[in-house]
Amino acid sequence: MSAPNPAKPYPDPVEGLAVTVDDGVVRIVIDRPARRNMFTDDMVLALTDTVDAAGSDGQARVVVISATGEHFCAGFDLSERTSPSGPTRAGEIQRRMRWHVGRLIPALLEVQTPVVCQVHGAASGLGLAIALAADFTVASDDAKFIAPFVGLGFTPDSGVSWLLPRLVGLTRAKQMLMLGRRVRGHEAADCGMIHQAVPAEQLAEATEALVAELRRAPTVAVGLSKTLIHRGLSVDLARHLADEGQAMELSSRSEDFREAARAAAERRPPDFTGR
Repeated sequence: MSAPNPAKPYPDPVEGLAVTVDDGVVRIVIDRPARRNMFTDDMVLALTDTVDAAGSDGQARVVVISATGEHFCAGFDLSERTSPSGPTRAGEIQRRMRWHVGRLIPALLEVQTPVVCQVHGAASGLGLAIALAADFTVASDDAKFIAPFVGLGFTPDSGVSWLLPRLVGLTRAKQMLMLGRRVRGHEAADCGMIHQAVPAEQLAEATEALVAELRRAPTVAVGLSKTLIHRGLSVDLARHLADEGQAMELSSRSEDFREAARAAAERRPPDFTGR
């Protein structure tokens, strides 16, 4: 993997997660099809570190998460956690989640490099969380979004119970989280859970069209807009207006802002560089 010397280096490769960086696009491929692309601890940590690195890479303009095989991701591989010695010490789960998915989901939500997720087959558990936390998820019409937690006798994790109500409202969130209702790709797009659903044979083309659009966009303004959207969910109007002022100050000093002005004066489309 090649990287243009970001402030935070991209992590070393780990089994089950392939990462390439090329021409401003950071591509992350979940590659554990024999286990339905279920995550291991190493994969969770590597994905978090890769997203963090993309956020500090001045050349990165889009992050793309996709998967090999029949499914996007069937969650976390619980067989990795089977303990032959019996019950673990009380509190171990919540302590572990703080450095585990407790870092991954915020990383996806906070990184100012836009994140595109391409989903086919099942997106279950942690796979569902990643799809919900991405900025733009494109799925096949027949993809399945699954919150399996209650059916397995435990409660939601990976931020799913925070993300779902904000995306689809309380009623649909309760249907998925409390009744285990599965949602197909076209239904997810219709209710605003994801960005777009397309026929399976058009999935790669639709994803790449969106990646190309984001790669041509003014990356600084796009990233700051994402920050404003997410922060605005938890602050009052006065705080949000102050945040907007700060974002405007930063974006108006970018090279892309100056390019937009030049393009308007010259009556041509802008050629944004992400600077």
